[in-house]
Amino acid sequence: MKRHNIVDQKSIRVKFWLYFSGMAIFILILLWLLQIVFINSFYESMKIRDTETVGRAVTRQFGKKDFEETLLRYSFEKNLSLQVYNDQGGLVFPLNPLDYIYRPMLSKDDFFTYFLPLLKENKTEETYVADYKYEDSSSILYVSYLGEQAGERFFLAVSANVDPVDSTVDILKNQLIIVSFISILLAFIISYYLSSRLAKPLSDMAMTARALGQGDFSVQFKEQEYTEINDLAKTLNYATGELTDALEMRKDLIANVSHDFKTPLTVIKSYGEMIRDISGDNKELREKHTQTILEEVDYLTNFVNDLLDLSRVESGLGTLSLTDVNLRELTEEVLARFKNLKEKGYVFRIHGDGIMVCDSNKIRQVIYNFISNGINYSQNKKEIDIYIISEGHLISYCVRDYGKGISKEDQDSIWERFYRGRDHHERQMVGTGLGLFICKNILELHGFRYGVKSAVGVGSTFYFQGPLGKNEKGEA
Repeated sequence: MKRHNIVDQKSIRVKFWLYFSGMAIFILILLWLLQIVFINSFYESMKIRDTETVGRAVTRQFGKKDFEETLLRYSFEKNLSLQVYNDQGGLVFPLNPLDYIYRPMLSKDDFFTYFLPLLKENKTEETYVADYKYEDSSSILYVSYLGEQAGERFFLAVSANVDPVDSTVDILKNQLIIVSFISILLAFIISYYLSSRLAKPLSDMAMTARALGQGDFSVQFKEQEYTEINDLAKTLNYATGELTDALEMRKDLIANVSHDFKTPLTVIKSYGEMIRDISGDNKELREKHTQTILEEVDYLTNFVNDLLDLSRVESGLGTLSLTDVNLRELTEEVLARFKNLKEKGYVFRIHGDGIMVCDSNKIRQVIYNFISNGINYSQNKKEIDIYIISEGHLISYCVRDYGKGISKEDQDSIWERFYRGRDHHERQMVGTGLGLFICKNILELHGFRYGVKSAVGVGSTFYFQGPLGKNEKGEA
């Protein structure tokens, strides 16, 4: 049998625990190195730096009234031996007999070893470190050339002992052992606690996402105490809402497409049977039935074309080819497709003229859908007025019908796909319920303003507004 690992080594909980604990161990190792391994080197370097600092400060004070006071102050404050010699190797300071006992003067050999090189090599200072052969301690000697007074040259010697720090290291070792044990234990506990708190919201979200994947669209991703987790939860909730809407739209689309296909197919079948059984020998009645079948076929053709247009719009494949378009000429081309309606008493009037910068093919589709929508709702008054109005650098295109109008609460919803079909499942004389939705997407792709002005019982005006193009003379 295959064994499964109890601990997921790739989980955030394990990774965070390892990183946090590793950082704590690294800090402890660094502390041991600095406090135990390299403490002698650090201590000696610090002692050398302090000795040189005092020596330079005293050298700068040479020749001033408080020079001897400065020597005494540094000697007691820093626990250093400060001596001044002349160029004969004689001790100038200190002159107190006790100082000769506790701080003996340099021998002449030492004088020639340490001071003469300053004159020969033209140096102002030098530092020496000497280790005692039979002791663990060492000494530091800083020498400098002070200057010349009354024909004599004077030198400064600052010496310090570097005492062993073994006892201090032993104390630090014992303390660090205790501190290291407590620190590692706390690091493990704290890192496990923090990693669990960080991983739990993500684990909860993963469970919620699995439920969503299984078809439960009522789930909600809970917000937590972390900003990033909250942002993720909001994004996932938004995506869930969009997915739910998309599925609802798909259901509506299937229902409406099924309805809009079934009705004309039923009519075609019925009239086909009527031609076969009833009107086969009656030319006038047969032509009437045949015309009905042709109209239903035209409806199905338009419906399929609108579905294809909808697919192109929603897939984002639509691109714009902007040119200067004469809206009056474009409208006349569109109206030619409604020639059969003119024979049935429909009146189309075009008012004004103008050129717009737009995609000719896509705006042609918008104009066609606006006019189709007007025809659909014209009812008894079969008149459509089309207005082309230039306003500064903009041009407006309006299609007005005198039908039953649209209530205010419905005016925002009419731009949705199958809006009317979803509510009533009524077949329209012209149009498929997709036209205004396609218009909306085309106009938004252009970045045009658009809308509808309508009142119940008065009629509706659908409009869009875009940039004015150039006329034939090249003037804007």
